[in-house]
Amino acid sequence: MPFVKTEVDIKTDYSLETVEPEWLKQGVRSPKHLMLDPEPCILCRACEDVCPWNCIYMLDPGIVHQTEDGSVESEVESAFAIFVVDDNACTRCSVCVERCPSDCLYYARLPEESAGARTMAAVPMSQQVDADVE
Repeated sequence: MPFVKTEVDIKTDYSLETVEPEWLKQGVRSPKHLMLDPEPCILCRACEDVCPWNCIYMLDPGIVHQTEDGSVESEVESAFAIFVVDDNACTRCSVCVERCPSDCLYYARLPEESAGARTMAAVPMSQQVDADVE
């Protein structure tokens, strides 16, 4: 069957307007955040590479010096990398989740008891039943 080119209607009846920066700041944000389960992570950095918004970073733990919170320093000492997500830039497009070869990225709500801090390897409540299965 030969290729048949179809006609496309190009719209010209639109008007350009400047968007107020304050209006953009009121955008709706998803309550879910990108989380990493560090156990299956193979540190391939595919998530960092494929992110269209450049908001995922895998950083060397050696950059952390003299933190105010001792728990952060102890967590970093045992880490191979620090997983950082710029939640303001992340659009939750899921490209990184789909690209991850070891299925260690997922979206979840931040636990309220953690005051907005991510806990490494935290299991979302929706998956808690699966985690308890032996």
